[in-house]
Amino acid sequence: MLKRPSSRRKSHSEGIELNLVPILDTMVTLIGFLLFTTSFLAIVSIESPLPISSTEEVMEKLKEKPLQLTVAINEGTTEIYSVSDKIPRKSIPNTAEGAVDLKALHEGVIEVKKQFPSEETVVLAPKAGIAYETIITVMDALRGLEPTDPPIYRKNTRTGVDEPAKGLFTNVIFGNLLTGDK
Repeated sequence: MLKRPSSRRKSHSEGIELNLVPILDTMVTLIGFLLFTTSFLAIVSIESPLPISSTEEVMEKLKEKPLQLTVAINEGTTEIYSVSDKIPRKSIPNTAEGAVDLKALHEGVIEVKKQFPSEETVVLAPKAGIAYETIITVMDALRGLEPTDPPIYRKNTRTGVDEPAKGLFTNVIFGNLLTGDK
């Protein structure tokens, strides 16, 4: 009797074919879903400049106390004051609905801008727990001039000519973001 030859020599291993159809279906569905959801995503940023230090500039500004206008948003009131006491402290109560009285705040800031037309910076100090929408509406009231507002003129430092101001306090700096204190 003859011996049977070894099956190891004759084994013809065929390559395994991967079924990529489910993976491709998943990827097409995922890409479509991502494209669809990104159309609803609106990203908005508000520029807030970083502090710049220049020794000559700082020394010149330190000769005179800065205004350092601060707007503090509390639960029941909004306060406008200057850390260096250049303006009297003004407290604006919220409306009957509990929202910030934006009209009174805007009018109070216009009065400060009339006294200090070259000032562009305001420190916004919201109390912890104040809604994001409230902070944004207050920032809009602090930054923009309405067509019904009285004209405010400031002297151009380069030309020396009085020009109308295009905005109120356009540089908004946040204070007390972590602690929520005044």
